[in-house]
Amino acid sequence: MPTLSGIQFGSGVIFATPVAGNIAVDPTPQEVGIIQDISLTISGDIKELYGQFQWSVDSAVGKRSIKGTFNFAQITNEFLNQLFFSDTIAPGIVETAYREPHTVPATTPFTVTIAPAGGGTYVADLGVISQSTGLALVNIGTGTPSTGQYTVDLATGVYTFATADASDAIWISYTYTATTTGTTLTVANHPMGWGPVLSMTIPFFYQGNKFAFNLPQVRLGKIDMKTKLDDYAMMSTDFSAFAGAGNNPLNVYNVG
Repeated sequence: MPTLSGIQFGSGVIFATPVAGNIAVDPTPQEVGIIQDISLTISGDIKELYGQFQWSVDSAVGKRSIKGTFNFAQITNEFLNQLFFSDTIAPGIVETAYREPHTVPATTPFTVTIAPAGGGTYVADLGVISQSTGLALVNIGTGTPSTGQYTVDLATGVYTFATADASDAIWISYTYTATTTGTTLTVANHPMGWGPVLSMTIPFFYQGNKFAFNLPQVRLGKIDMKTKLDDYAMMSTDFSAFAGAGNNPLNVYNVG
């Protein structure tokens, strides 16, 4: 039995291509990664004309709009830059070392020198926690630390602790540069209106009954990111289509 025409199942897929406005270097189509759901609303303001009686004598459609949202689970610097920011991507990143285990030496000097993984360079202190109490030690900036205190030389990554904290097991969190892997997207503060215009295609492939929306001119708005203790992080964004120079806000493709 053939599938009924027009029936769709699943989330669909989104492809977005920078086509105008402020576009990134080497504009490249992007598939939205691990799409969860899509909301697409094609709306119109209905205006009604009333006279002296209860019922309207006519109605007309005023302003129309095409807006929507989608939720997804995969994000990259290239995705963000191509579809949202149109700024600069460069090699290298600032990584975070989270609760790296160390022990304060038993004898003077009571110092711990950070050696970032992969030969990276120490950048900034993110705090020290005592493994025995679970409490944070206090960074006093300069001077001689007392019990539960420390100082750190940001140029060398050397942490200095109090004599009374000798032999204590601690966790140190910090950031460091890693130039051999990853990229950094640096977002600039541009004038109002900056950003790429996208062509967005939303196809569905349920049992070969192909159906797709094409929005020739789209702007993406916010990025919402939500995390949960025991689940995947999810991102959400909204979009708005417009007619543009071609006076064409929407194409709908239907095969089957």
